[in-house]
Amino acid sequence: MQNSTLFLAEYLWLTGLYDLETLLPNSGPLSDQLSQKSIPIIFYKPISYKSTSVSFFNDRFRIPNPIAWGWNLTAILLNIIKIKKNIKSKTDLVITKGLLNHFASGFACKTLNIPVICHLQDLISNRYIGLMNIFFNIFAKFIPNYIICDGIHIQKSLGKKNKKKSFVILNGIKTERYIRNKEFGFKIRNEFKIPLGGYVIGHVGRMTPWKGQNQLVKAFINYSTQNSNAYLLLIGAPLFDNDDYYNSIIKTLQSYSMAHRVIMPGYRFDLQSMYSAMDLFLYPSLEKDTSPLTLISAISSGLPVGVSNIASLKEIVDKCKQIDTFNPMKSDEIIRIMKKFENNKIRKESGILNREAGIKYFDISIHGKKMQQVIDLV
Repeated sequence: MQNSTLFLAEYLWLTGLYDLETLLPNSGPLSDQLSQKSIPIIFYKPISYKSTSVSFFNDRFRIPNPIAWGWNLTAILLNIIKIKKNIKSKTDLVITKGLLNHFASGFACKTLNIPVICHLQDLISNRYIGLMNIFFNIFAKFIPNYIICDGIHIQKSLGKKNKKKSFVILNGIKTERYIRNKEFGFKIRNEFKIPLGGYVIGHVGRMTPWKGQNQLVKAFINYSTQNSNAYLLLIGAPLFDNDDYYNSIIKTLQSYSMAHRVIMPGYRFDLQSMYSAMDLFLYPSLEKDTSPLTLISAISSGLPVGVSNIASLKEIVDKCKQIDTFNPMKSDEIIRIMKKFENNKIRKESGILNREAGIKYFDISIHGKKMQQVIDLV
């Protein structure tokens, strides 16, 4: 979400048509990069939100956390006040991101009579008989002027009235930023002690159960017995309550003595270098993902790519015909793709086609122009 905010803000800023201010909860990498672009920032120090459920057995079972629901409701009410104090009355439009922030920022803008566009970047969970989806659809009937969805699967979750004021705009990136570079790749392999001739399978994503890293690790452990020259590079870190999930993957690797073959360096900013060190990118999400930045970045980098066959990623697959798909719950299907791209010629041919598709469909210029069209409706 931070990168998508940065890319869009920079695109709109460079058009010279808009005066922008970015309201952020605190300083960090995003604020540093916005400052480098001379894009104005306001910090408002919100009350933080808590996970609304308690997870058991690596997210196989969840129960609602009523204390967290009460906390979040209170936090939303307090954050409405904080946000109101930091939005100028002459503001013409506010674009909101993040589920609970849609509520807080939306209500704040409503009291100030400022138009709102909600940018939905995640499929809202249907847990607990779809309560959160129900709440959002009620909210969306009255607060936002328009809704932008990162994928058609998100749009389908909206009520009939809300669909009429919604638009599907896939995520966009600066495609030139992710072009693979041999020298960068060599440096990363040297950093992680991966042989230059090693076969590196990679993944980038938040470490959380629904992203499917556990399924990818299990498939790789089986595959590694067939290819002693293969390595798995998992980029990403846990957020919120997912430390148990991350630690369970570490324990699995230790039990199979695979820590030297599966590298987990945590969160990295240098994604161009990470992609440059990979030979194949696999994306094993189990649910929810629509147009994830790390996936479209890997496509645009010129890597061969395999993705899970979940319905919400079909939009991406349909635009990139050379992408291989697999059932993330079936290790043999994941291994089939790992074996296929052992062939360097096939990797190069697929990567070239992916790069072309990335530029054609996912460049920030395409995303930005479509966003402008909605902004200009307000």
